[in-house]
Amino acid sequence: MSPSDSPVNSGVSRSVLCVLLLSGLCSGLRHYVYVGEPKTRGQARTFCRETYTDLATVENMEDVQRLISAAPGLQGDVWIGLYDRSERWFWSAGDPSLHTQNQTHFKMWGLGQPDASRSLGHLCVSMWGGWWRDRQCSNQLPFVCYDNTNIHGFPDISPERYFYISDLKSWSDAQAHCRLHHTDLASVRTQTENTMIKQLVPIVQRAFIGLHRHTFSSWSDGTESSFGNWINGRPSSGTGNCVVSRIGAVNPGEWMERPCSEKHPFMCYSTSLRHLVVIKVKVLKSTISLNDPKVTDAILNQIKAEMKKRGMKEGFKTAWIKKADDNIFHEEDEN
Repeated sequence: MSPSDSPVNSGVSRSVLCVLLLSGLCSGLRHYVYVGEPKTRGQARTFCRETYTDLATVENMEDVQRLISAAPGLQGDVWIGLYDRSERWFWSAGDPSLHTQNQTHFKMWGLGQPDASRSLGHLCVSMWGGWWRDRQCSNQLPFVCYDNTNIHGFPDISPERYFYISDLKSWSDAQAHCRLHHTDLASVRTQTENTMIKQLVPIVQRAFIGLHRHTFSSWSDGTESSFGNWINGRPSSGTGNCVVSRIGAVNPGEWMERPCSEKHPFMCYSTSLRHLVVIKVKVLKSTISLNDPKVTDAILNQIKAEMKKRGMKEGFKTAWIKKADDNIFHEEDEN
């Protein structure tokens, strides 16, 4: 029996716990610290990791306002933890066994490519005449699937494994089609494979392949988030892979991408044990004794798990605050 299946945990679940950390918990756990000494983004990250927790992660508008409040009177830009891995593209198939070290670096970008606006958030790649270009993933294009099944005994690299689909679909819909009817959108790992697909796609047509990437989705502490608070028209192409937040009267709290080598003040965050977070727990109804030590331990474990999911680093401590009668839970006065 797993811990989650134990009678105590089942009883806790039946008690309909309403744990009041379901809104804004991450904001409460991050304490922003302004550092006024200009540094490159890499130097700022090192300082934050050595002195606090990491460069600031910002996941909602409440965080934005708290970030601004951490530097009262400042007029300027500060590094935050968001960055873009503009050189890192990923194949839809995502199977590392498909690639040797050299094959993962194979690219056939056309002249001036990639050049699509990074404000699109998700960039996808099409092939035209054997050359690649990035584009908006919502565009409707034909596409190329790859079939990895061995029922026909074809070699792994053979024209028979590729299928040109002339139906016009977005990249995501094309991916779903390929995964349903074949294996996935085509990965192109070598010049040989690129030539096979080039010969399959009509010369006047562009077609999606499996290469894609999400822009500005990674934070220094490993958080992945789709939240954005960009200055209008940002981010654009070729303007830097690291992000500053504006502090001051003009575009307060909004973001702009800058070269990582520039020097700016920066914002760290801390989840140090010096910062106390009080969380209230309310139980709507109960069929078990809530002050039973086994029950309070089970509830505390649920809270710990939720805090980890919402961004709390390892090493934090949790404890109940007891009243004078040594109990944790008390009936709420209805008056």
